[in-house]
Amino acid sequence: MDFAAHAQPSADRDCRSIALEWLGQGLEDRLPGRALRHRPFSHHEAEASCRAVRIRGPERDLWALQVERTADPGRQVTTSLTVATNRGHPTRIGVEVHDRSAAPGRAVDEYPSGLVAGIAGRIPLLQNGRRFVRDPILLDTEEAMRGFLDKLVDPMRDMPFAVVSIQSEEPDGDALAEQRASLARALAGLAVVWVLPPVMTYRLSDAVGKRLSVFNGAWRFYRPGFSDRSDWAGHPLLLKKRLADERGLDAATRRFQRLAAEDRLRFGHGDRDTLGFDAVANEAEATPSVTKRLVAFVRKAIGRGSSAPARHRSPADGADASSRPDSVPGSGARRDRNEVSPAGRGAKARPRTREGARALRRKPAPAPDKARARGDRRRQARRRAAAAERENVELRKRVEQLTGLVRSLGGDPDAAIPFPVEWDQVADWCDQSLADRVSLTGSARREMGGAEFTNVGLAARCLSWLGREYRDGRLRGGAPDLHGRIGEIDEGVFNLPCGGDAFECTWNRRRRTVDWHIKNGANTRDPRRCLRIYYFWDEDTRTVVVASMPSHRRNALT
Repeated sequence: MDFAAHAQPSADRDCRSIALEWLGQGLEDRLPGRALRHRPFSHHEAEASCRAVRIRGPERDLWALQVERTADPGRQVTTSLTVATNRGHPTRIGVEVHDRSAAPGRAVDEYPSGLVAGIAGRIPLLQNGRRFVRDPILLDTEEAMRGFLDKLVDPMRDMPFAVVSIQSEEPDGDALAEQRASLARALAGLAVVWVLPPVMTYRLSDAVGKRLSVFNGAWRFYRPGFSDRSDWAGHPLLLKKRLADERGLDAATRRFQRLAAEDRLRFGHGDRDTLGFDAVANEAEATPSVTKRLVAFVRKAIGRGSSAPARHRSPADGADASSRPDSVPGSGARRDRNEVSPAGRGAKARPRTREGARALRRKPAPAPDKARARGDRRRQARRRAAAAERENVELRKRVEQLTGLVRSLGGDPDAAIPFPVEWDQVADWCDQSLADRVSLTGSARREMGGAEFTNVGLAARCLSWLGREYRDGRLRGGAPDLHGRIGEIDEGVFNLPCGGDAFECTWNRRRRTVDWHIKNGANTRDPRRCLRIYYFWDEDTRTVVVASMPSHRRNALT
């Protein structure tokens, strides 16, 4: 979510204040004074722990808040909010909820809908470039209804719709209005709530059919990808009798919340390129503050002042002989009869007594600074490794910038690498042409060995689109034009959710859900003419991972 262009200059401060007010309502004790001044702080209670970090500079101001709640044994849910202001760009808000319980449940139950709605009520926001909606939208005119119907069946729609119908024989009182407002607040940022008067329910039934419509006080959840040919079960309908009491309303609201969260995760949302709390906290830890730099400077100055002069003192300095290192009792600095005399320097000295010989044969005690030196070397090695990793990241960013510059000038940085014409060339071509952009799993590489799809060039163009246009769009936070028909490849090629064909795979030792695919040849299962490229987006490496291609996967129904 972004601040709108007409937001007040103090909107970022207001956003932080709203977040702290929301946080304070769920805590038993008061927050420390540092928190109210929007400074870094930490606060711990029996069932909650919160922490805020901040990075301030001339070019940006990052503030991140994290709350961990442990209401039940073994259950821990973490909610974080990031407010990022960068010079020349609108302020961006990121909201994340993670379930870190021993037995994970439904993290969406902890989604801070009240916080998001509170921010949207005081600060104008944009979501994926469109006005953020936090209140129900009443479809009371023909023009509004036509616009709603167009959006409802738009194949590129990525925002879920919750439609609440008004019962014809029941007056629309304040209680019903409060129910709709409560549903809209619970779905703030996840879905848009529409209110359908009785006269407009007939328009909806005429457009999509009675089985897919909603009327007589019922609620319906329309997921993205809806059309008049959709399966009615995929777009849940809740009848009026299930919403008769408060328990039914709460259950319906939670169900809509979960459905909306699943769809928003599947279709992507505008917070992808917003730094999360961990990233801001790590950067704040690595960036020393003014106080830390001052303390480090004083410590170095004290160290230099206490050690350096001692090596250059002489009796003429007026210092007491007992304060000099060579006069410390037991230090061994004063010579005795067993030591080498000045006259014996340059020749092999021999001890004059047996005790002296045994002393020389003893293994010298380790220097007191040896352990510190080893620790310094380890720290230096870690710093060099971290610097190398940062340099690698910067180089990759630089390559991406140069690649984008070449494309903006009308060139193609990958033009020197031609598309493959045989399946045994596709994997090598992908590794070379789409390195760090598209990765193939071992299963996908094996499937290419026995592929029957005849149009290898079309499959390669689809992979190229995933590594260029699609990946660039994901890095920008997602865009509606990434979903639906891909006309620049072919009019018959679509990028859509897998639906019932979704499956899981293991990637980088983690279980991942493969829930998107590029498809061609929708009316046939002939492996020679049917193309399916099943993939998922890996946020950690910022790459598209292809898990299966080029045939249609078999599921429980096929």
